[in-house]
Amino acid sequence: MHPIAYVQLLAGQTKTSCTGDALTDAYYCFFYKSRTNADQGTILCGEYAAKDFLQLIGHAGLPLFNPLLTQGGTRGTGTSGTIQGARTKWDLTAKQLHDAINLLVVCWSSPPGPVLFDIKSKLEKYSYKPPYSGQIKAINTVIGKDVKKRTLSQMVSELAQNNYVKTYDFSLLDAVLASEKVASNFI
Repeated sequence: MHPIAYVQLLAGQTKTSCTGDALTDAYYCFFYKSRTNADQGTILCGEYAAKDFLQLIGHAGLPLFNPLLTQGGTRGTGTSGTIQGARTKWDLTAKQLHDAINLLVVCWSSPPGPVLFDIKSKLEKYSYKPPYSGQIKAINTVIGKDVKKRTLSQMVSELAQNNYVKTYDFSLLDAVLASEKVASNFI
């Protein structure tokens, strides 16, 4: 079991924890893989259950991804959507892809686990390097499987109907896809 994302629940969203309880604030998305069979997937859980899971797997936790615009307060966020504090140096294209993955977790009830987890882990480990075009194309393909046939920008626009959502730029990702003559599902 590994955490994929720690995200803020937005107005108008309803998500259910792996315990069956309704999530009411921030929540974690974990990727799991069975040790005994081929079962794998994602689960969502609230902060209390996540704290126990993180302790069991020896993980310090993830920064909160909050796509909302904030005004004042002590728990402000930077433009990245993560809690301010220890700053990671990000390549701009890698940061756009990282934000896209977090936004998929926010937008979809059940995000695909293995692809997101693998790419997100590598982006976080090598945040200072641009992502490989194959990583961008893989997330582009995942977005293209949206059941409502929306681009990521359309998904974010839908969230903005009930929330004050930050503006996200995916132009660097689009440029990589355009250079390889691949249609973008980001914008």
